[in-house]
Amino acid sequence: MQKKIDKCLLFVPPAITTQKTIDINPLPPLGLGYIASIMESRGIEVKIVDCLMEGWDQRKDIGNGLIKIGLSEKDISKIITEYSPDMVCVNSQFSKQYQNAHKIYELVKKVDQSILTQAGGGHPSVMPYETLKDPNLDFVVIGEGELVVKKLLGSLSNGKDDLNEIDGLGYKKNGEIFINPKTSYIEDLDSIPFPAIHLMNLEHYFGLEMSHGKRHFKRFYPIITSRGCPAKCTFCTAHRVWGRRYRYRSPENVIAEMKLIKDKYGIEELLIEDDNFTANPKRAENICDLMIENEFNFKWDTPNGVAAFALNDTLLRKMQDAGCYKINIAVESGNQKTLDNIIKKPMKLQKVESVVNICRTIGMDFGIFLIMGMPGDSLDAMWDNYRFAKKIKVFDPFISVATPYPGSEIYETCKDKGYLSEDFKLENLFIRSFPITTEEWGPNQLKWMMKKGYIYLKFYQALDNPVNFTKLAFNEVLQRIRKHT
Repeated sequence: MQKKIDKCLLFVPPAITTQKTIDINPLPPLGLGYIASIMESRGIEVKIVDCLMEGWDQRKDIGNGLIKIGLSEKDISKIITEYSPDMVCVNSQFSKQYQNAHKIYELVKKVDQSILTQAGGGHPSVMPYETLKDPNLDFVVIGEGELVVKKLLGSLSNGKDDLNEIDGLGYKKNGEIFINPKTSYIEDLDSIPFPAIHLMNLEHYFGLEMSHGKRHFKRFYPIITSRGCPAKCTFCTAHRVWGRRYRYRSPENVIAEMKLIKDKYGIEELLIEDDNFTANPKRAENICDLMIENEFNFKWDTPNGVAAFALNDTLLRKMQDAGCYKINIAVESGNQKTLDNIIKKPMKLQKVESVVNICRTIGMDFGIFLIMGMPGDSLDAMWDNYRFAKKIKVFDPFISVATPYPGSEIYETCKDKGYLSEDFKLENLFIRSFPITTEEWGPNQLKWMMKKGYIYLKFYQALDNPVNFTKLAFNEVLQRIRKHT
């Protein structure tokens, strides 16, 4: 196949969420930003369209308590027609949203069959063959995409029949699907150009009330300083995109990007979106030292969580001095046996207690993540989540319900043991969808436990600090009143 790519259109698709609780927090599309930079370095004209953000005020009721947020099909078709690209790439990040991505491939081919379509992101990375079954899709990029896209563009421009040599590429030949497994990752992350921020239309995101957590400043921006995770948590699929090996950008490279976004875009708040920002504590300290030295004065937090095993008093104080106002600790379970044998997370609860004590001593805000409903876990072991939260006096932990995402170990476990319902569908994989039923418990038992757990923690929160609890309760009532007026 030979086709010179002069213009490329990159899409973030619309999203479906529950009408009662919108669990979508738009962020500037870093992934597409990196891909766009690679394309621009080859002289390609690029446009990024975030259908979710561009159509944030467009809400369509699709039944069963769900709504679709984002640009309409008519709007998307118009953009494709007017831009007239040679290739369209879609970031299909979440399995529950895969249908919205496939709708864009369909719209592209309706506009012009000759436009090449490419899927990237989390979902096609874990289900490349199934994704490529779509007759409207030409290519799938598996995992980390910069080098794959670069090689694909080169192959298309020179017409060589070498697609089979591109690591991490899925493609079709004479109607047959071929998948080249992902076997290698970018070792020198400094070699990747910064994301094409100028294509992201940042002003659309500024001022959002929620964007991967509550923002404190209008002008915020996400940044990724490392990739890969050696841990083997059974609920996680991140390794299918970034690999197991921990790789990181140099502190100097990170600081150069921070300087750019500070000077050119006036960014005030950062979201450090790494899965393991603190995995190398000396490097994290170095970044903090340079942030202080450059007087960036950013406020920042760690929405994805931090590697608690690497945290210590020195590092936490430096993070605080560099502007970190909150860390999120991915505890996952308050039962050590569950952590060791079911979640398989290299975490010791004693270490969590130590980190919490340091945070309280230095006055740094913190939160914890917990998971309910892991297959193999008992009801009593799950109640330890609440016991542990009470013990460390975290009365409002962020609690997710175990979700069997394709590509995770628990997805295979649930399929093998028949824990998924007969009508199980990927598009129903919301974090509160309660999709698992084991021999010991099901959705109703989990829902009841979570209600009891909420009351349990609020009771002890009131005992711990009655005055503060009253203020919090009053503010919550006010917020609910404002939402309904």
